[in-house]
Amino acid sequence: MQTKILKKKTVFFLFSLLITLFAADKVFPPPQPKPFSKAVYSKKGELLKAYLTNDDKWRLRTDPKRLPEYLTEAVIAKEDKYFFYHPGVNVFAVFRALYSNITSGERTSGASTITMQLVRILEPRKRTYFNKLIETIRALQFEFHYSKDEILQLYLSYAPFGGNVEGIASAAYIYFNRAPEELSLAQATSLIIIPNDPNNLRIDRNSIKTKAQRDKWLKKFERNGVFPHSQITSALAEELPPKRYSVPNNAPHFCNFISAKVKYDAIETTLHLKEQKLTENILKKYIMKIRAKGISNGAVIVIDNAENEVIAYVGSADYTNAEISGQVNGVEAVRSPGSTLKPFLYAYGFDRGIIAPKSKLLDIPFDFGGYEPENYDRKFNGLVTVDFALKNSLNLPAVAMLRRLGISEFVSLLSNLGFSDVDKMKTKLGLSLILGGCGVRLGQLSRAYTTFSHGGVLFPLKYLQRQKTGKGRKLFSEGSSFLIADILSSVERPDIQVGYFANSKLPKFAWKTGTSYGKRDAWAVGFNPRYTIGVWTGNFSGKGSPHLSGAEIAVPLLVELFNVIDFDGKGWFAFPDDLRERKVCELSGLLPSKNCGILVDDYFIENVSSNKRCDWHSVFYLNKDETISYCVECLPETGAHKKVFPKLPPELAYWRSISGVAYDVPPEHNPECSAGFGNSDLKIISPQPDYEYLIEKGSGKKILLQAVTGEKSKKIYWYVNDKLIASVKPNEKVYFTPTKENNKIFCIDDLGGKKSLSVKVKFY
Repeated sequence: MQTKILKKKTVFFLFSLLITLFAADKVFPPPQPKPFSKAVYSKKGELLKAYLTNDDKWRLRTDPKRLPEYLTEAVIAKEDKYFFYHPGVNVFAVFRALYSNITSGERTSGASTITMQLVRILEPRKRTYFNKLIETIRALQFEFHYSKDEILQLYLSYAPFGGNVEGIASAAYIYFNRAPEELSLAQATSLIIIPNDPNNLRIDRNSIKTKAQRDKWLKKFERNGVFPHSQITSALAEELPPKRYSVPNNAPHFCNFISAKVKYDAIETTLHLKEQKLTENILKKYIMKIRAKGISNGAVIVIDNAENEVIAYVGSADYTNAEISGQVNGVEAVRSPGSTLKPFLYAYGFDRGIIAPKSKLLDIPFDFGGYEPENYDRKFNGLVTVDFALKNSLNLPAVAMLRRLGISEFVSLLSNLGFSDVDKMKTKLGLSLILGGCGVRLGQLSRAYTTFSHGGVLFPLKYLQRQKTGKGRKLFSEGSSFLIADILSSVERPDIQVGYFANSKLPKFAWKTGTSYGKRDAWAVGFNPRYTIGVWTGNFSGKGSPHLSGAEIAVPLLVELFNVIDFDGKGWFAFPDDLRERKVCELSGLLPSKNCGILVDDYFIENVSSNKRCDWHSVFYLNKDETISYCVECLPETGAHKKVFPKLPPELAYWRSISGVAYDVPPEHNPECSAGFGNSDLKIISPQPDYEYLIEKGSGKKILLQAVTGEKSKKIYWYVNDKLIASVKPNEKVYFTPTKENNKIFCIDDLGGKKSLSVKVKFY
């Protein structure tokens, strides 16, 4: 009976003790680990940059798995050889230390385990027997909450190494300028003795004393059989220079950018340190070379297309140079993109079936409701192919294409491509958008160009190793992506010297340039199957330079980067399944009809591209001398021969006539024919001839243009002072704002009818 009572009391006591300990653990939880320094690492694990903690400490998280095996062996052999066997407190060592302290009359041994030392680091207390008891309880508590590996990691991460240096990883960089996994046995031993007396054993202050202690412990390791004689002999011979290094500060723009987005402390990124340094050096030297041209800065981003990983990221030519605002991050700065958005517009046009590479576009003066864009060289080419317009970055065809496709639709596409700043101002954008009338960032622009390397699929840029690639978004077809790459890889370009690639081992790549208004920004973005590289050059102050153009400044830098990063690279994009080849009329770019002459090869996207037949040719009956043409009503009995003439769009024909550009036109119709020819009844009904308009200067008052024509006419073209301002339906009203006193008004319809008059304006 008494035995049963005793058992119940024992069980009750143990249960009560357990409850008490559990409650005490909840009421007095173990101290929280201190926050670590944020550290950014490359893809290979190299430390790129670290940041001081809020308490101004260099406290890098240390991973024992990345340490040399002999370092952890040395720590355990020196500090706590039974670490993996005791519950946080070595009872035998405690009694041995207590006996030694009592018999000697002084404190000669502490018997602190690694766990107890960790407790003392996290909760510093005066060295008393009572506090030792608290440390002992805390150590048991720590062992309950953490595994042995976790405790060892915390100890190695928090151990003091003098001044504001904590943790073996921080000490390795600061005292030996290397990663902890690269420490030699001598260096590792030099470090692990510092926590015993951090102020007096700092390597940068007392290396002689530190070396003596190091050698003492190395010899002890040999006596205890921790390391072999040969390894100890080599370690003893190693010098210990009294130095303190700076913590690595690589890729500062990238590290600042990524650390601001990430909350955890050990940030493993996709950056390649080798390519990063190469890119930094190339950019810095290049900017130094062109500074005399009034250009002080640049930015570069390099993307590995295989996983969409950012492998190099340089925000300025010199991060430390305050004169050029070097700390500004040019990769994320919002700048005017110039013509760099044109490839997306033409790809959109390909996928809408509106154009193909050999489709024809007009490159003539045009007034888009008061907006009168010009080409970069201020010249006009008349009729051009789509691929010519894109390769030569012509402005007029691009603006006309944007108006045709729709501004809102294209803005929506740009938003889907990741241009967040375009999306924010979408209601304020007009036709100038395609020529740089918006704001983009180099990182966003380069990412958007990767769609052409992925068959039209846009993926998120990958900065972090733990970041999943994610599901891409299909924005273009494989066919249109290939066409853009094919057109932009042509070396017959105005933005590169003839024969530049002839004797070069440069990889094949496509590229597009851009120059902002006022020559404040010069861009070049290049891509091939392996890499996408984006380049911006300019001044962060916004100051322009007459030399600041994509062709002159940005392209040479882009070429140099591809030459180094992808030297002698091979391969190109596979020909897509949805793309086909066919013959088209050389004049119109449309499927040939029986009257077409020269045919050329063109690509088309199956079931997408237009199948319209060419209607740009007309058959005329001519006399023998080809000085008179006949209609069927006036054909002479002696007969006439047929000849095909091009039937150009009226606006193009007019531009050629006023520009002195010769083209084949039919001779005058038979003057003796009473049947008439052309059936055009074009008549201008506004403005009235010989009428002087009185307009207040700066009022913006407009003058109405309106004409009527016969039933067969479908379109009327209006010119003011030899500039096409509108193409409209008959009777449709058009308005223009006069800027001159004398204005030449010209109207032409699609049947060849022509009317003109002069309008005088008096400003007051």
